[in-house]
Amino acid sequence: GPDGPSAPPALRAGPARGAVAALAASAHGLLEARDALAARLAAETGRLLDSLPYPLLMLGRERQLVRLNRAGRALFGERQASGLLGRDLANALRDPALDDAVARVLAGHEGMSVELTLFSERVERLFAVAVAPLEGAGAGAPAVMAAFHDITAIRRAEELRVDFVANASHEIRSPLTTLIGCIETLRGPARDDDEARAMFLETMDDQGRRMARLVDDLLSLSHIELKEHSQPTGAVALAVMLERLRASLQFDAAGKEMTVALDIAPDLAPARGDESELEQAFYNLISNAIRYGRQGTTVSVRAGASQRPPDHLRLSGGPLLWVAVRDEGEGIEPHHLPRLTERFYRVDAARSRALSGTGLGLAIVKHVLNRHRGELHIESRVGEGSTFTVWLPAAG
Repeated sequence: GPDGPSAPPALRAGPARGAVAALAASAHGLLEARDALAARLAAETGRLLDSLPYPLLMLGRERQLVRLNRAGRALFGERQASGLLGRDLANALRDPALDDAVARVLAGHEGMSVELTLFSERVERLFAVAVAPLEGAGAGAPAVMAAFHDITAIRRAEELRVDFVANASHEIRSPLTTLIGCIETLRGPARDDDEARAMFLETMDDQGRRMARLVDDLLSLSHIELKEHSQPTGAVALAVMLERLRASLQFDAAGKEMTVALDIAPDLAPARGDESELEQAFYNLISNAIRYGRQGTTVSVRAGASQRPPDHLRLSGGPLLWVAVRDEGEGIEPHHLPRLTERFYRVDAARSRALSGTGLGLAIVKHVLNRHRGELHIESRVGEGSTFTVWLPAAG
């Protein structure tokens, strides 16, 4: 009609009128239910993606960034991430290998993985990125998903393992070569030379003991690393332990006319930890202070408590205990400090070996403290000495 289409007369006023209205209401209700279900599924999908620990980027068919999960937003920073949505992938990441992988997947490839390096919070991180198609993607919907898996720690561990094997074999080969040389000399030219025999036997004894110390430290390090993921739950009386260590190291200190002075806060609470491992860590720190301190000086061992850690530590929360071991040695130049706890790292390799060091003492300290959820802080002034401060959670 002139007023446009309308329902047939029988449906406007006939007996079917109520049925049509009910049908229309039912259809409207189904559409609303469908929309509500779709919204709920989208929200649940969003929560599921946000709960995943690795960053996910979703791209449309035009390479535009359609979605980032929570880990993805954290990777780029919340403010920057919101500005990237709807824009080309190149605005977020410029990497030829990733560009090529996305292009291949959009062209019909099943999926592929690439590696790329990103700087996040001023730290270099290595990622393995799995790029895969999203089936049935409509217009404007995500067509490609890129999942980022952080492999920085894995690659670093591989590099450390290679370095460790190379260093360990070198450290063992050196005394072995000396021992073999001494044995050959004693069998040959020095066979009947009593003075030379005594000298070579002393050298062999030194090198044999050096290898034994090295093997002991390697075994200790391996044993601690195996348990590093599980935090000990025992209670350790640090005052009693430090007094015991002072007594046991008194002979070494006396050999250099040194003294070990204790200054422990009264009624110091126990530390949470494993007694034998903590004793080994503090033994290494105090014996190092004696070894590298100057003749006739004092090694100071102080201990106290704190309700919260100082700002320069990574630790959060308290209460904490601290033990500071200070020597009056030559001190350490600042550029060496970050690497002191690496295996076999020595500031002065020749001096360290001459003083019977294995190069593993501070590595053992670091791994013991990692297991105890503690931290080591090192301060040093060249010509004045060094202070090694251990922070540990209190028991309770």
